[in-house]
Amino acid sequence: MIVRTVTMILLAASLWTGAAQDKNNSCNVNFTTPQSGDRVAAEGDVSGSAKNLPPGAHIWVFAHRRGLGLWWPQGGGSAKVREGKWRVVVTYGQNRDLGSEFELTTAVLADADDSDMNNWIKRAEETGQYPGIRLPASVQGCMTDTIIVTRER
Repeated sequence: MIVRTVTMILLAASLWTGAAQDKNNSCNVNFTTPQSGDRVAAEGDVSGSAKNLPPGAHIWVFAHRRGLGLWWPQGGGSAKVREGKWRVVVTYGQNRDLGSEFELTTAVLADADDSDMNNWIKRAEETGQYPGIRLPASVQGCMTDTIIVTRER
């Protein structure tokens, strides 16, 4: 009975350690600033961290007024990661959105989806039209972050 109990404890410890190691080695993108609950201006810098990105991965930041189904890519392109840090400029809606909550999220995109997003940016710049889009799915295995902020001033 004692041998069986010790075996079960060792197995559980092994599984827990393996899960912790997988989490430490997994692709992960987080926001540093702002943080959930912060109040933001109409436009501002958003920064974060990224670790263990797969080769060819691109971080995109998306924003929308809370309650909308569509999202808007931010920063004019994918975030450039340097030494595990990234930063983009985000626009929080229009003047009518004063006092509204905005969700910010990230997506880690493969080359093909990154190309589609860059084409969206190019069309938007050429036409002056910025239609919302469905949020693209992140590369499998990449954990991303979502925060909620409130637009002021």
